[in-house]
Amino acid sequence: MLSNTKPNPYIEKMDHISTEMIRLLNKRNEEELPFKPTSAKFILLHTLFKKGRCMVNDLSTKTNLTSGATTLALNRLEKDGIVQRTRDSHDRRVVWVELSEHGSALVQQLLLRRQQAWEKMLQALSEQEQEIFIQLMEKIHDEMKRSNDSASFLD
Repeated sequence: MLSNTKPNPYIEKMDHISTEMIRLLNKRNEEELPFKPTSAKFILLHTLFKKGRCMVNDLSTKTNLTSGATTLALNRLEKDGIVQRTRDSHDRRVVWVELSEHGSALVQQLLLRRQQAWEKMLQALSEQEQEIFIQLMEKIHDEMKRSNDSASFLD
């Protein structure tokens, strides 16, 4: 529930700007990319791209998704030919997930588009401003991690 206190103008401005930035990025991606993953699917795909073959429970932990939500996302990605699952040859209870060739190429394309988007956004800043921007992002990220470690970030 929102409090009855006067809204913080900085928060209102940050909320507006971040929402608009996400909208613009999504619009650009919709126009240019053949595959539009949700943020959860992107994290799953990025994890598989970086780590290679993973177990489903490892992916659940990394993405902070329930095993059920992870399985649903993987079902869709497997149906689309982006990931493939195989049972472990020594322990049939273990299911391994990895990117297909198509999936790997798709993630490479997504990561390239993401890098290009960041490069374009950062062009608006001087080198010194970019350094400050990164320091501020790291500071906010560290606070979010610290808050998550001690209690729920949004509590």
